[in-house]
Amino acid sequence: MLAGAASAHPFLTRNLRVVHFAAEGDQLLAFYRLTLPLVVGAGVVPPAVDAPVPPAPYTRPARESGAAFWYADIAAITADPQGLGARILAGHTLRADGVPLAGRLLSVAVHPKGYVPPFDDVAEARAATRPAPWPAAVTSIDSGYVLVDAAIAYTMPPGARRFTLSSTLAPGALGEAGTVNLLVDHRGGGAVFYRVGGLLSEPVVIAPGMLEGFLSFIGGGVEHILEGADHLAFLICLVLGAGGLGALASRITGFTIGHSVTLAAGFFGVTPAGAWFAPSVEAAIALSILLAGLATLTGRGGRGLFLVTLGLGLIHGFGFSSALRDVLAADGPNVVPALAGFNVGVEIGQLAVGLSVYAAFRWLRQTGTARPARVLAVSACMAVAVFWLVQRVPVVWAAALG
Repeated sequence: MLAGAASAHPFLTRNLRVVHFAAEGDQLLAFYRLTLPLVVGAGVVPPAVDAPVPPAPYTRPARESGAAFWYADIAAITADPQGLGARILAGHTLRADGVPLAGRLLSVAVHPKGYVPPFDDVAEARAATRPAPWPAAVTSIDSGYVLVDAAIAYTMPPGARRFTLSSTLAPGALGEAGTVNLLVDHRGGGAVFYRVGGLLSEPVVIAPGMLEGFLSFIGGGVEHILEGADHLAFLICLVLGAGGLGALASRITGFTIGHSVTLAAGFFGVTPAGAWFAPSVEAAIALSILLAGLATLTGRGGRGLFLVTLGLGLIHGFGFSSALRDVLAADGPNVVPALAGFNVGVEIGQLAVGLSVYAAFRWLRQTGTARPARVLAVSACMAVAVFWLVQRVPVVWAAALG
């Protein structure tokens, strides 16, 4: 969940923030889990070449092979974990009826990779935030492989149920630019999931009811399409090979059926367990772009392309499922609405991209530049796909041998 090999799927290497909300009397309990760069990296900018690596709290800056790194300062973390909790408290604002809620830090725990306890429900989150000794076996670790868990109690106004959450925390140069957020509201007796991207600089509304959580996962599916460079390249090749709206609908439908099946199968773990499988999916996705591009440039496929796109959709579905698994446990409550919402969002994103590209090239036909533009766009997608294949095939080979 904290890192991965080179991939066009953004969820694999992003900063992580998970928050469980639970009611306890007149208090709102919030259990936070954040990657260390997100807690301490605000304001840290990438250093110039050969310039000293700027410091960040609770880390040790270093430069190796010309690249800047920030290792966890284990001595500082073990001496003052409460300081990290105070940063989480100060870096998040909860408001009910427009009024900020007063928060009180209850406990903090810091976990390096390999020693991270589960965090899928309130009971696990409560246990994970209890102070724990730093593992003696971990003497050096990159800050991106460290999680900070904190329990904070907020006083809610009488009768208030809806509130907003915003944050000023940022990873700076320590982590990836994007952040995956999973917010879980347990106050209604069940669990409502909110899948939100970004740093939460804009307030997110947390309200009782499953609909809001469902809608947030729709947004997550749309975001995954728009930020997944490989999926965008595949869609562009697919759309530019369609002679009309009927052919476009057939191709999109085949792709949709295929990826819907493997999205669910991959999410629930119905996949090969070998280390080779995930990088093989990434390599196969790159290959699918080449196949779609060739079919577009040669004009081959016709009606049979429905079956081809269905098969390619099966491959892409595993990529979608890996994104969803990074923020949602397969055995958690209300998984089906979240899975359905994410799938709907993927379809909305695909349709938006597909229709936009189709409309743009219909307009180019009127100017007489559609054909060269089509060849240029598809060729560019294929060139990138070749680059991805060169990157990904050795990873598959290494995983298979390992």
